[in-house]
Amino acid sequence: MAERPMLIFVSDIHLTDALHGGAVARADTFERFWTRVQAARGARPAKLCFVGDLFDLVRSPSWLETALRPYHDPSDALAAQVDAIVERILAREAAFFAAIRARVEEGALEVEYLLGNHDRLLAFAPRARRRVWKALTGVDVDVEFEREASFPQHGVLAYHGHHSDPINISPQHQATIGDAIGIELITRFPRMVKRLLPEDTPHAELLDDIDDVRPIYAVPAWVRQLGVIDRGLLRPTGETWRALVEDFLSKPFVKQWMRSRRAAEQKRLGFDTGQKLKLLLELSTKRVVARGSDQRLTKLYSMLQHGFDGKMAQHGIEALRARRGLRFVVNGHSHFASMLPLGNLDGRPAVYFNTGTWRTVHQIGNLAGGRPSFLPFDAMSYLVFFPSGDPLGRDFEWWTGAMVAAQGSTQRDPSQAHPAGQPSAHKGRSQLPDPQT
Repeated sequence: MAERPMLIFVSDIHLTDALHGGAVARADTFERFWTRVQAARGARPAKLCFVGDLFDLVRSPSWLETALRPYHDPSDALAAQVDAIVERILAREAAFFAAIRARVEEGALEVEYLLGNHDRLLAFAPRARRRVWKALTGVDVDVEFEREASFPQHGVLAYHGHHSDPINISPQHQATIGDAIGIELITRFPRMVKRLLPEDTPHAELLDDIDDVRPIYAVPAWVRQLGVIDRGLLRPTGETWRALVEDFLSKPFVKQWMRSRRAAEQKRLGFDTGQKLKLLLELSTKRVVARGSDQRLTKLYSMLQHGFDGKMAQHGIEALRARRGLRFVVNGHSHFASMLPLGNLDGRPAVYFNTGTWRTVHQIGNLAGGRPSFLPFDAMSYLVFFPSGDPLGRDFEWWTGAMVAAQGSTQRDPSQAHPAGQPSAHKGRSQLPDPQT
């Protein structure tokens, strides 16, 4: 068998044209990451696979300046809008793409791009795909981005993972309710609230953090806690959120999706996914945000999250059983990194991986009871399959880390790189180990 190369998986970097990013510029993150890759990649070029959502095309505020929405049917106008968003992202993150492209052009790195739910619109925008591929590789050609890929030498099947998420199920790259939530609730919310606030309002910057809340089911709980953090935000956030939810639930696209989930799931007992989502949104608009703990919202969130946990891994083992010779499945999507043994396939251990994210996450906590609270942290995770003949005998390593900023710290704009030669503090346990140690 030919020598296998180093194979690396990352996902959910969510590059945007306007929204804020993490504490460390992504170009700096990649440079530190590449130092470890270069030391361990062996004689062949390393292969870097983006497992979906490198770009976030859904949450660009520019959609709100037009009559178009990311959940509309494909058209020339939609493709032009996607192309414009991609062009702005490439300019904003020029240093990040230059760092990747330099390694590709020198023959040390190969790139593979898989589509997720936030960048699915690239499937309908050939000019934007061409721009992306040129930015990553320096090669100016037409290219198609697939939804999944297999790597037989490593025994890996990779795809984004949103296919097992009921609000982001997307046959043939079709629009989902997740697209509508992203633009109509998450992107619109901070901008509408800020119009009601004086410019010097304390804690107004917290409004932009809505884009970092994961999982998306937790967004209503996060909105409600803003009134607890600062009572000055109570009325404008409450009024804005209620208006947005009412408008959202009245949209024809949303109503049609609710009907389709009811027909698809055919629940005789309990709620279908659409009913759960509607109930969650309606509860989040109630006027109890400043009055003690809200057990109803906490319990409902727990029920939704419990239903979501394990679905991606279960989908993964079913996908592996349908493809002989593969025993590892790699997903992104949830932004929560994980490694889960699945049991044996053909006498060998099978493993499910979630590659987490390279961005800020506001993660909900609810097991203590009472009103849900959130922990914000910068996350970085990746999975590495080592090349043949690795001196330490490694097959694969899965690394994840989180950095929690000190209270009072501010975040930098992702387009602002650190001065040359200065190290940038990053996440604990978030780098490939030095192969010499």
